[in-house]
Amino acid sequence: MKRTLEKSVMSAVLATWNPTRHHENAGAVAVRITFPADAFPQAPAWSPGDRFEVCRAGQAWIRRTPDATTMVVAGAQLPLRVAGVPGGPEVWTVNGPPSAQQDAFLWEEPARITELRREPRTRVDRRPLAGHPAAAAAAYWEAFAGRWGFRPERKPDGRWSLLLPCLPAHPDRPNERELVDAAALVVREFGGKPSIRPYDEAGDPLTVWRILESAAVRLRSQ
Repeated sequence: MKRTLEKSVMSAVLATWNPTRHHENAGAVAVRITFPADAFPQAPAWSPGDRFEVCRAGQAWIRRTPDATTMVVAGAQLPLRVAGVPGGPEVWTVNGPPSAQQDAFLWEEPARITELRREPRTRVDRRPLAGHPAAAAAAYWEAFAGRWGFRPERKPDGRWSLLLPCLPAHPDRPNERELVDAAALVVREFGGKPSIRPYDEAGDPLTVWRILESAAVRLRSQ
C-alpha cells in the first residue's frame, strides 16, 4: 500500500510543481484518508445536535444552513490579557449569519473561536466544560491526539476522515515523503482508504509531523 501511495503522491506533486509559484504552495497536495465506520469504537458519541460536522474530534463542530452558521468549540478559553483572571475551559457556541465568519480556523486552531465574540450579528453562549456533556468526548480525544498525533473529522453522514497536506516548497512545513510516511502509518493502525487531492488550504499541515513524532515516542517507550 505504501509504495502505491508514494507513487501517487509523487506524481501529484510533480503535476502541480512550478518553480515560479514557490511562494504559492508549489507542489502542494493532500491525502484524504476515509476510515471504516468502526475505526474508533470507543469514542464517545456526543454531538451538539443534528447535522453537525466534526471539524476536530471532541473539540470543534460546525453546522451550516441557509439561515445561519453554528460553531461549537469545547475547551475554549479567553486569553489572559482579555479575561484578566484565568478561568477554566469552556464550551463556546457561536451563532451567526451564514456568511459572517471565516470558519477554516475550526480545523486548525479552534481556540480562536473567542475572536468572534464581538462580531456583528453574532450570539455567543459560554458554559463551563466541567460537567458538560461534551467533557467526556473532549477528554477522550485529547488523550487520543496525545497518543496518535491527530484528531479525525466526521461528516454529518457519519463518515470519519483525516486530511493530511504537504507543502514541499515550504521548509517549515511537511514534505511529500513525510506525508507518505504519516498517511501509511495511520492506515496501518486504523484502516481506511487514502486518496490524493489538491491542497486548498484546508486541514493542518503540522498534523503530519505530530503523527510522526507520536509514532517515535511510542517506539521509544516500548
